[in-house]
Order: sequence, then structure tokens, then C-alpha cells
Amino acid sequence: MTRLIDPQHLNIDEIPGIWTPVNVEELSDSERVAEVEDQARASLLAGVDTLEAVLRLLLHETEIQRAVTPPDGYDPELQGEWDSDILAFEFKRGIKPVGEISREAEYLFVQFEVEGTGEWIMEITPEKAIIEKL
Repeated sequence: MTRLIDPQHLNIDEIPGIWTPVNVEELSDSERVAEVEDQARASLLAGVDTLEAVLRLLLHETEIQRAVTPPDGYDPELQGEWDSDILAFEFKRGIKPVGEISREAEYLFVQFEVEGTGEWIMEITPEKAIIEKL
């Protein structure tokens, strides 16, 4: 199913963002697993490029899964040797830039492929940001 931006579910409030690790020792096993997955999702969103994170959040493409093997494009020289004994997560659906990225002093155009759902473009200038499904 093609994902669309749902403006009815975009939260807007004045509460500042904070984060603190859960230090409660009385968590059940299922609560502990859920907490690890929530923290992994947040870390993945913080670790990807800003435009990918924005697109993922708008399209609700933040589901994760365990990464047992390195993902396509993993570069051990840049990212270190893969250790399958370490708990790792990845997004379930890939998002990657496709085609030419056009970057000028006050303009950025990039096209993303969202695995299995289609392509989106992002056009950014100092005055506006356009996000559009092709």
C-alpha cells in the first residue's frame, strides 16, 4: 500500500523534547524488550540523514527489525567490521536517494525511493520545503 502524508496525525505542541533512559528495575521481560526497541527506533532516526528522518516520520515508516547481517551498502572500512553477536536494528522498509542530487547555494533537490511504495521528491530552499509523491 502506498504511504501518504496524513496531516490529521501530525502532532504540534509547545512541549519541549526531552529523553531519559528508563531506569525502572521492575519492568517485565516484554516491557524491557519494548523499551529497547523504542530506544533503537529513536537512535536510528537520530542516526540517518535529516531528510530521510523527516520523510520516515511523515510517512510513519519507523518500524524496525533485528539486523542479523549487514544491510546492502554497508562499508566495513567506514563503519567497522560487522559483529553478528552485537544486538543491531534496522528499519523494516528501506529509503534511499535515487538519481542525481541537485545542490546549489540556496537550493536542494533530492528524490527518494521508499521500498515497495514509490518515490518522493524533496525540494528545499531558504524560504520553503516541498515534499511531494511522484
